[in-house]
Amino acid sequence: MNWPTVIVAAAVAAAFIAIIMNALKNKKKGKSSCACGCASCAMRGMCHPKD
Repeated sequence: MNWPTVIVAAAVAAAFIAIIMNALKNKKKGKSSCACGCASCAMRGMCHPKD
């Protein structure tokens, strides 16, 4: 078994899982996934439909 490959793969998997978990947490809080905000986004109607 090639331990450096296993360690790097585990680190990449952990980073991927952390990104997904953060996105899900932000979605539950109602935050935008876009760092620049929604005011100037052309797709803002898709994320925040009018009630």
